[in-house]
Amino acid sequence: MRHDRRNTYRRLKIGDALRQFREERGLTQHAAGRLLERSQASLSAYENGHRAIRPRDLKHILDQYGVTDELIRRRLLALASHGRQKGWWHDFEERLEPGVLDFASLEADASHIRIFGSQLVHGLFQTEEYAHTVISGSGMALRSPPDLETEIGFRMNRQRVHDRADPPVISAVFSEAVFRQEIGGAGVMRRQGLKLLAMAERPNVEIQVLPFSAGMHPGGDGAFTILGLGQDRLLEVVAVDSLTRSWYIDEPSDVDHYGAAFNRLRDLALCERDSRALIERIVSEV
Repeated sequence: MRHDRRNTYRRLKIGDALRQFREERGLTQHAAGRLLERSQASLSAYENGHRAIRPRDLKHILDQYGVTDELIRRRLLALASHGRQKGWWHDFEERLEPGVLDFASLEADASHIRIFGSQLVHGLFQTEEYAHTVISGSGMALRSPPDLETEIGFRMNRQRVHDRADPPVISAVFSEAVFRQEIGGAGVMRRQGLKLLAMAERPNVEIQVLPFSAGMHPGGDGAFTILGLGQDRLLEVVAVDSLTRSWYIDEPSDVDHYGAAFNRLRDLALCERDSRALIERIVSEV
């Protein structure tokens, strides 16, 4: 049996659910294997997120476990369906950590993306020179030059999501600090601002600026991204970055909290027209 590192979040999410359903029925893995006509090793691999599961096999297991909640079934089947697809990020799997690849796979499949940026332009909007400055100046600077170039190339590849036949609806709120903090010099900031202005022209992209005058706001703890997967955001995941990794939050109550915080940030931010005017003014000043 081949185990690999791909789509960690999807596999672990499915595995946790299968373990919960099995235990709710009072079944050991051995007993469940007899019920499903599968080996205990196979079930263990699914439950531990070590092996991708085909949607038809997942459907069979859910049927046998008596899982009838339609929303739960649709969410898990959506995860299984996308989790078996091989995307561009697999070209990087020998060079980058699984969590980084995992985030890219979720981002690439998202139907809706909500972004709050407190200090930096989000990776989906960065120019290559801005990304180079950010990555080389962060904790990643401890890596070797080839590793840095890999990180930069990976970040640029993430922007392929904009070229999908059905690109995600993206709503972004950036603190004014994002535009005022000089990253890489005046030229880098000017070109980064111009790219954001160009991206804001796309029908699926909304960019707002949270001005300093907004005062205290619910984004005080830092940047976050809410990824909506499937039609009508069937499943939502919040990604929060630390210096070394991304954390995923998917408990419905927590996701709702982040969603409410984002809506409040949108309310406090300038409208799109005024946001554009502010970005244009800052670009002209640098």
